[in-house]
Amino acid sequence: MELQEVMKGSDRDAVVVREFFNGWSLYRRIVDNDYLYHRSVREFFSRWLDAFGRPFSFLDLGCGDADFSSGILRGRPLQSYTGIDLSPVALDLARQNTALLGVPCNLIAGDFMTSLGGLVGTYDIIYIGLSLHHLQRREKEFFFGELRGKLAPGGVLLIFDPVLTPGESRESYMGRWVDHAQWAWRALTVEEISGAVEHVTTSDYPEEIATLNHMAIGASFKPAEILFTDRTDFYALMAFDGV
Repeated sequence: MELQEVMKGSDRDAVVVREFFNGWSLYRRIVDNDYLYHRSVREFFSRWLDAFGRPFSFLDLGCGDADFSSGILRGRPLQSYTGIDLSPVALDLARQNTALLGVPCNLIAGDFMTSLGGLVGTYDIIYIGLSLHHLQRREKEFFFGELRGKLAPGGVLLIFDPVLTPGESRESYMGRWVDHAQWAWRALTVEEISGAVEHVTTSDYPEEIATLNHMAIGASFKPAEILFTDRTDFYALMAFDGV
């Protein structure tokens, strides 16, 4: 199946997601207040990297300003960093953050799904943080195969993403998420929360972990090792080893 066929009718993401993340100040406030559980994910991701135990190349899909990844990677046996993101605003910040890593860094402005095929070589660790859910299910299935082709022998795919609970519908998840954001995101204004809610309810397509495992197995990955799930059952950090 060709990429163009998979992405028919899916122009919805490139524009909507770019507009949201170009409002980078709001996104940073959401992250800095830990509303998306980045602190816990950073802790569990760091523990996992401690056990990885060898030098590695790192591909960061949907890298944003690379603040999250560069903070985890600094001081580790990193050989190279490649980041892809839609937002030129975020990538300007990423250049500053990745400069501190002290390794060759390549930052690419574009849609990670269409840009992946143009990358040369393979990567020991591929990370997708809060970005996979912007793809429709058919796109995700195709993308897992593309990711497998970019994974080096012995490499690992890590995904931090919203996930449905077993048997949960997208509509039910969105209802829970909106209720939680309106109640718990107290550092934001009503207008800011409304903007985030509009983005999530129109652009996000989370899957059950079982569904992601099915896609992964079909692309020659092993089922996920669950490294972290948050207390509200909204997000998970998952590690997929190649078969």
